[in-house]
This record gives sequence, C-alpha cells and structure tokens, in this order.
Amino acid sequence: MRLRTALLASLGLATAVQLTHPVLPEAAGYALSDVIIALASGYAAVNYRRRARDTANAPRIRLAFGLGASAGAAWSASNVLFLLGVLGVSWVAAPAVVLSTVAAVLVPLAMVLAGPRLRGIAAARQLIDVAAVSGAFFALVRAFAPVGAGQSAFTGYAMTIVVVLGCGAAVALVTLATSEPGRGVSAQQLLAFAALVQAITLLISMRNSVAGQAWWADGVGGGYVLGALVMAVSSRLAVSRPGVDGVERLVFSPWALLPYVPVATAVGVAAARQLTDGELPPVLVWLLLSSFSLVLLRQFLTLVTVGRLTVTLEEQRTALAYQAHHDPLTGLLNRAAFDSRAAALLTAGYLEACAIVIDLDGFKPVNDTLGHAAGDEVLVTVAHRLTAELRGTDLVCRCGGDEFAVLMIDAGPRAGVVAGRLLRRISQPMVVQGRPVKVGGSVGVAVTRRGERVGVSALLRQADTAMYAAKAAGKGTIRRYASATA
Repeated sequence: MRLRTALLASLGLATAVQLTHPVLPEAAGYALSDVIIALASGYAAVNYRRRARDTANAPRIRLAFGLGASAGAAWSASNVLFLLGVLGVSWVAAPAVVLSTVAAVLVPLAMVLAGPRLRGIAAARQLIDVAAVSGAFFALVRAFAPVGAGQSAFTGYAMTIVVVLGCGAAVALVTLATSEPGRGVSAQQLLAFAALVQAITLLISMRNSVAGQAWWADGVGGGYVLGALVMAVSSRLAVSRPGVDGVERLVFSPWALLPYVPVATAVGVAAARQLTDGELPPVLVWLLLSSFSLVLLRQFLTLVTVGRLTVTLEEQRTALAYQAHHDPLTGLLNRAAFDSRAAALLTAGYLEACAIVIDLDGFKPVNDTLGHAAGDEVLVTVAHRLTAELRGTDLVCRCGGDEFAVLMIDAGPRAGVVAGRLLRRISQPMVVQGRPVKVGGSVGVAVTRRGERVGVSALLRQADTAMYAAKAAGKGTIRRYASATA
C-alpha cells in the first residue's frame, strides 16, 4: 500500500508540474523541474549509498547500489547546474550535459549488475533483446525527429545523450521482460521504468524541438519529473531475481512480449510515414530490418530453449516413472508395480500362472562380515542372474530385503524346471569386493489350475507358504504349494 501511495503521489506531482508549465514563464518552468529532479535524484543517491554500504548484501548487489547512488548524485548535480544556467550562469551547460550522460550510463549498468549472471543461450537472448530494442528506439528517433536543413534535433544536450539513453532504455525494457510476475515490484524494475520514462520523454522532447513546440509540450515537463520521482521510490525497494526459464514464462508470460513493443511501434510509425511521405529514408529501413532480423534470431533461440526444456521435462518424467515402478537398488520391479502388472496378466484369461518366491540363504552373514555395501552388491548380482534366466514376458521383482518374486504365464510343466534353474543359478559363487561369496536360496512355487481364477495376493501367499516349507526342510530346496498341481 505504501508503494502504491508513493507511485500515485509521484504521478500526481508530475501531472501537477505538467499542468503548471503553461502558466509559468519559460525560465520559471525550467527552474521548477530542475529543483524537483535535483531533490528526487539526490534522495535516491542517499538511499542507494546507504544500501551499498550494507555488508548483508552480496558484493555484486552492493556494486549495483553504488552505481545507482552515483547515477542519482550525477543526475542531481546536473540539474543543479541546469538551474544555475537558468539563473544566468553561462559556463554550466557543458558540465551539466556530461553529468547527465554519466547518470544515463550508470543506470543500465546498475540494472545489469542487480540481475543474475546469465550464461549460454540465456545471455545471448538478452543481448539480442537489447540490440533489437535499441535498433527500434533509434528507428523511432529517426522517424520522430528527422534531420534536415534547419531541422536537426541532434544538437546540444540531445545529441550527447540520445544514444546512451536509447541503449539504457533497451536494457530497462529487457530487465522488465525478465521479471517474474507475482513476486512484487523490485528496485531494478522501478529503476528500469524510470529509465524508460526518461527515454520516451527525450524522444517526445526531440519531436517537439523539430515541430517548433514548447519544450514542455506533450508531457515532457512532467515526464522528466516522473522519472526522477520513480527513481527515488526505487531506492527504497529490495532487489529481486528473475525467475527460472520455463515454457510459461518464455512463451505465455505478458512480460516476455515487452521487447517486441518498441519494434512493433517503430514498424507502425514507419508505415504511417510511408503513407504520408511516400518513401522511407534508407537509414530507417536498415534499422527496421536489423531489428526484425534480431527478433527472428531471438525467436529461434527461444525455440531452442523451449525444446531443451521439453526434452529435460520428458527425461525427468521418464526417470520419475521408472523410480515409481522399480527397486532403486536392483532395477527390478517394486512390489506395487509387480502386483499391478501381475493382476492385469491374471485377468487376461491365460491358461496357467506360476508364482515363484525366492528367499536367499546365507545372505545375513555377508552383511554382517563384509558390510551392507557388499550385501547390496550380492542383491544386484542375484537380480541380474534371475533376469538372465527368465523370458522377457516374465515378471520379477524384489519384494523387500533378500526376497524375490517371479510370475510366469502359461509356464505349464516348465514351472518346476525353471525354479530349479533359478536356484542353481543364484547358488553359483560370486566375487564381492575381491572376496569369494556364495549364497543359496529357498524356493516356493505355486501354480494355478487351468481355468482357475486366483488373485495376485493369494497366489503369492501360496508361493510364500511353500517357500517357508522349503526353509523348514533344510534350505536350498524347492517346495510346491500343497494344494497346487506340480
């Protein structure tokens, strides 16, 4: 609420100044604007200097605040000199222009430093945006303030600062475009807005000069004041960071469209001039072509970025799906995925289904003597051996600990043969951490009869019962569930 009040008060004061200029003598109008701008930018310089000395801020942010303080001080000093010029001091014009130019250079530098260090495509996209907006700005300058005999707007103060302020406006617009909505207004956002106001005001001022209008006409008198007041408000705000590149922010965010506004405006102005004059100056045509080419290049880089984001998102989705259905250690199906897929197979009308439950024998001594890392290596080796002995259509999972489960469809008389082969395979010696290790297994088998409908849980319980019978019989053996046919 305090920020909104300050901005509304700034707008109200700037409007009041603009409405006052027509009734004031020209010198008084200049003096009024110079005093307000000097006070506002001086206030900003004091606040930015205080924050630049705050060690809680990162060095890069402190440097940004320091540049903001220097810009505010230079702008305040330049307007004090302009005020002295209004009062009759003749030598102040040149140093006032120099100080204004210094302020115009420091503001975009402060905005760049306040943001993150961009790399790769993001950095290239930002540079292209700045170049495209700069080209559009200079095209607007060329269209609004043509240079002709006795009509040159590029004299004095405007000649000195137009290029610098145009580049600063481009940086400001790109800074606003990289902002993330919903995070509140930040110092660099308001500073960028202030720079944009100054650039637009200068553009209108140049047009007024060409058209022979009063210097304060078309909002120029209030524009400079509004820019200074907004800069003062920005000095009280925190610095924010742009959001992470995402498809929504890059493509659908209204902020992402900001760099195209000056390009579209320049095209519209050029089209209107073509309709009026019947021709366009070559310089204006080349500026528009350059801006359009940069916009196309920027769109290509955005497409590349979105493509990379899409690939990354798909890889993450695949990885998450794999993690949700597989045991993180062995890579086998986890129990939930095994049950889900087994239930689908059992309800598909197959003739027979065979469940095999295997519990490792001798696994605990490996964990106790060699450690859990060795135990994990044993489990991974067993998982690989089981997978190697089964068909691609068979399901195998790690139920937990050192217990594994297998489901075979239409195995028929092969069930007992496969169970024996699995037991022999996992019982083969293996080398773990440079030491020979041998584990065995107790195997339980449960087979459904033809046409019999048995749920996954019931079938695994039967195989589990048979596995415990195998353990009771001395381990390293195979047992079938008593009520099932072998």
